[in-house]
Amino acid sequence: MNDYKHAAKNLLADLAAYARAKGHVAEFLFHAEHNSLVRFANSAISLNTTEELVTVSVSVYRENAKGSCALVTDLAAVDGMRKAVDQAAEIARHAVPATYHQSITPLSALPDDDAHFDDALLDMTPQEKLDYVNRAAAGLESDALKLAGSFSSGAVWEATANTLGDAVLYHATTDAGASLVINHEKLKWEVQATQSAARKKDLDPGAVNADLALLATQYRDGQAVQLPLGTHDIVFGSDATAHVLAFLVWLGFGGGQCKRNLSCLRDEHIGRKCFSDLFTVIDDPAVRESFPYAFDLNGLARTAFPFVERGVFRQFYWDRDSADEFSQKETAHTVPHLNLAVAPGASSVNSLKAVLGMKRDKDVLYIPYLHYMNVVNATKGQFTGSSRFGALLLKQDGSVAVPYNVRVTDTLFTLFGNIDWLSSERVAADLSMTYGDRNPTAYLVPKFMKVNNVAVTHANASY
Repeated sequence: MNDYKHAAKNLLADLAAYARAKGHVAEFLFHAEHNSLVRFANSAISLNTTEELVTVSVSVYRENAKGSCALVTDLAAVDGMRKAVDQAAEIARHAVPATYHQSITPLSALPDDDAHFDDALLDMTPQEKLDYVNRAAAGLESDALKLAGSFSSGAVWEATANTLGDAVLYHATTDAGASLVINHEKLKWEVQATQSAARKKDLDPGAVNADLALLATQYRDGQAVQLPLGTHDIVFGSDATAHVLAFLVWLGFGGGQCKRNLSCLRDEHIGRKCFSDLFTVIDDPAVRESFPYAFDLNGLARTAFPFVERGVFRQFYWDRDSADEFSQKETAHTVPHLNLAVAPGASSVNSLKAVLGMKRDKDVLYIPYLHYMNVVNATKGQFTGSSRFGALLLKQDGSVAVPYNVRVTDTLFTLFGNIDWLSSERVAADLSMTYGDRNPTAYLVPKFMKVNNVAVTHANASY
């Protein structure tokens, strides 16, 4: 496997020198990635592919105008990258200037950010990946029950530099994510279990198998029901919690979004209790499971940054461009993703088995995963999402039924304001996308979160 560290640093130093000699003020981003993806359908491998990509992006500043150019390239194609510098400069010459000053500052020399790179994870063989999946699905497949899903793994190598100094900053990380589904060919129900890994030793197929087996048993033996519409108490699994939290980042935490009137949180919310006392969330680059950045793309060192403490909203984050536009101080958040960690709770409900066995004085809905999520009203924090994979209805009498898919439509203030309890143990929930640049993303969240009085606005009458 390629080791891009020295090649990336030397390349960006060369491009910066080239731009500097031409009198340009420019910045550069090197992004290399190794991608491995195995997809499964009908209990067979439907796709097994790998790729390795190198992308170089350059931006040239000309007073308040900026021109950018990016190309997928080869390390040896230096002439083409220099032409990209010239092209970005030409774009800047003709670009309409921004109405605000666009900052570019010298990078401070910082240690390489590659301590979390795990060679063992990157070097997993195809047979090892297949063994993982076979162990995760052991004993679950039959003529009626089929395995589907995916196993994705890879690495990212990144470097950044500019013409205002000689420093070249370097970041590298590895990641893997499994999303495995058992589906019934005739009845069309599906159950899912997922796992995120920053290291090879994080992979635990036995845990995936246990969850899939328990869910499949409930779906095989349980009575299917259509849920009545209205408000329900819901236990959310870690995947559902993380995806709703991602919407809170999108619709709530960005200062630029607030100033553009696209946020459900506003300046007057700072210092106010907006959520449950049980809800604390921090952007924490010390959390290995979240594929952290020690510094942002502008070379600013990242430290723990609290967004919410015991329900009180503390502050917005500011990426450089938004900070420039609205005359704010940037907060080291010009990064591909945040490193969010939600504080654990006090509940001993830390496994799916414990969820099924917990005491309840009314029917409780369990939703492990939200699918087809979207925004209904950004400024109200209103979103919607479908249960799809593996929901259960935990009956007051202790029995368990299988609800047909339901759609939740409510606000982020309800989801994080009506928290009844949080698990005392946490898990990394994978949020990585398989489209665009590789950007391994995961949030560290409690294994389960119970929220009261959540609106169910649609309920299917069949699978």
